[in-house]
Amino acid sequence: MELEDLRIVVLDERESGKLTTISRDIFEKGQVRLRELYSEARSVDNILTDRGPGLMNEIDSLTVTLNDISRERFKKILKMAISQMDTHHVDPQDLRKMIPEEREMYDEIHAAIAACRHALIDGASAERATAVQAVLPSVSEEMGAAPHPDEEITHVDAELPETAGAGHDLVHVLVHVLDDIEPFMGTDGRIYTLVKDDLVSLPLRNAQVLYERNIALSIKVSK
Repeated sequence: MELEDLRIVVLDERESGKLTTISRDIFEKGQVRLRELYSEARSVDNILTDRGPGLMNEIDSLTVTLNDISRERFKKILKMAISQMDTHHVDPQDLRKMIPEEREMYDEIHAAIAACRHALIDGASAERATAVQAVLPSVSEEMGAAPHPDEEITHVDAELPETAGAGHDLVHVLVHVLDDIEPFMGTDGRIYTLVKDDLVSLPLRNAQVLYERNIALSIKVSK
């Protein structure tokens, strides 16, 4: 792994608003090169003469460049983890661009954020859910008769049918998923793992986020 190649990676990462695709062994190769340089430096009789100064400069430049790559990517990964806290969504393409060590870090950050949010906020959320349940119509009144198998499913972009999900405290809507989505926790406390073309009932707030990102369409059942 040449130093100039690594510097190009830094520039690409800084200019891109999202994670770039990098070689999965980029840091491993960087470490191998550093070990070679340190080994060569130890073999130089006088580090202040001949090859010595050039070796030290190369070691410093390589170390700084590897740190620059990780720093630029860490900032984006942290931003993604924070964003997922609010949207309950992360772009699967961004996850695939992470190298294994970065994905492990992302999962740990996301889990830590979720745990902290649970400790700080979920108590109040539970009280809100109880209050919502008190004013919602009963499930049987809201759901009505089950749709007939021959009834047509019509896609709608603007309408947000509000249907209380059985067994849940919050209003749910029926949506058509347009793309694969990484697992996320809904506002009803359930974990959703969705793939393209799924038809699923989601909490209204989660569904609205997917509409805004053009990842899902709301649907209604009509005769």
